[in-house]
Amino acid sequence: MSLYRVQQVTDRDPPHLPLLFATFMTLAPVFAVWRTAVVNWGVWYGPLAWLAEMFAVGTTTLFVLSLRRRTRPLPRDVEPPVTRTVDILVPTVNEPLPVLEPTVLGALRVRGVRDVIVLDDGVRNEVRDMADRLGARYLPRAARDGAKAGNLNHGLTITDAEFIVTLDADHIPLPEFIERTLGYFDDPDVAVVQSPQSFFNTESFTFRRRHGAEGGWHEQEMFYGGVQPTKNTTNSAIFTGTSAMLRRSALDSVDGFAPDTSTEDIHTSLRLHARGWKSVYLETPLAYGLEVENLREYYGTRRRWAIGSLHLLFRHPDSPLRVRGLTLHQRLNYLSAMVAHLQGINRLLYLLIPVAALTTGVAPVHGPYAVYGLAFLAFTVFSIWVVVRFGRGHYHMLHSEAFAVADTLPMLAALPAVLLGEREFGVTQKRTARTTDQRLKWAYRIFALAELSALGFAVTRLVQGEHVVIATWSAAFLTLSSAYVLAFLISMERYERSPVTPWYHDLSPEELYRRIVARPDRALARS
Repeated sequence: MSLYRVQQVTDRDPPHLPLLFATFMTLAPVFAVWRTAVVNWGVWYGPLAWLAEMFAVGTTTLFVLSLRRRTRPLPRDVEPPVTRTVDILVPTVNEPLPVLEPTVLGALRVRGVRDVIVLDDGVRNEVRDMADRLGARYLPRAARDGAKAGNLNHGLTITDAEFIVTLDADHIPLPEFIERTLGYFDDPDVAVVQSPQSFFNTESFTFRRRHGAEGGWHEQEMFYGGVQPTKNTTNSAIFTGTSAMLRRSALDSVDGFAPDTSTEDIHTSLRLHARGWKSVYLETPLAYGLEVENLREYYGTRRRWAIGSLHLLFRHPDSPLRVRGLTLHQRLNYLSAMVAHLQGINRLLYLLIPVAALTTGVAPVHGPYAVYGLAFLAFTVFSIWVVVRFGRGHYHMLHSEAFAVADTLPMLAALPAVLLGEREFGVTQKRTARTTDQRLKWAYRIFALAELSALGFAVTRLVQGEHVVIATWSAAFLTLSSAYVLAFLISMERYERSPVTPWYHDLSPEELYRRIVARPDRALARS
């Protein structure tokens, strides 16, 4: 009998995609070489403009390389009864019972589960009582060292299960979770099988309605629908902390979940890959959770992601820049995921440099500025279009870019913590109000005002006939950038002013669980 290995099937793409890939990979180095040759080293912003554009070229190239092929594993379902031991770990810190109880209830009803262990980072009697009432095990922890990873590692000390399922406290699993994931572990090298993070509160501001189509576009759709499937090709699919099954022996080989960065999921994933383990990504949602419901939680989550990723990249021995054991493709994939959090600096430079050039009347490049402006805008638009096409329907030219611009502020706010070596562990609050504090809203408004002021400055120079060429191309670029900022801000304001009561708000845990199990995917998107 031959040993089972996970088999991947490559999706058939339209014939024009390979041509588009070849064109981009040809033009990118040509643009980089030409752009380097025309740098104006005589002004302080000349090298900064070059650095910002080279960063954009590099990150886009890494992104396109990772998106080249999209693969999916052949189904490997397990028929009941399940004969291998599987425990489910549910870490919790301060989630209220209406959030936590449906998750525990759903976990207990996953077919084939042996034990559900509620890991309480604290000692809450109401959580203990809930676990006892439902039939789950309860494991409190007075000390909170290592945050979520420390809590999960504490749970590992009381289970001898061969396989572990991790669920965030708000993620309600479907009954077939184990049956859909366990079979892939017949391949002895598989360490983790990851399913997408999916959400049932589709009225959150991170969702956008698709015109003329069922369901909605989600802010993380490009990652879970466009990027993760392509990582199957190079054994680079990332463990994202929830809705996943892991092999216990693989976790033991890397000393458990990584506790020393605030992004324990990608850190643990990197360690597993560096040890030679495999990962598998399934596109089918197997659990549904709560997405952030206001700007404050969105901002805090993205800042924490940036701190953790950049700390891992620049300050940790496990950095993909120096850790041993990764393949070239894995190294590039992790590098792409982490350097993306430096885009806040890049977008700030894209705002400041046109203003500096318009103020001094000196271009950041030598040679005809009209030629540079045309080449820059053409390559930028072409790059976005390439990403859209390789996003295979998951990358939205307006919404994806608007959220990317919105990430500028949390990414910039993360930099002091990264430079000082601080690590921020935190938990996203669930079932919060739609509105956020005014200081954060004003920070985004000031950012939008800065974009519009820069655009107004460029238009004024153009009308006055001063530095016409610089003003023309600066106005064109700043118009695009301002549109993205306004698109996010207007949607945010409209969301906060909409008096919508979430459909799940008054449901009992039992009713919520039944709704999710009975109406996954399409029906939930319409709720």
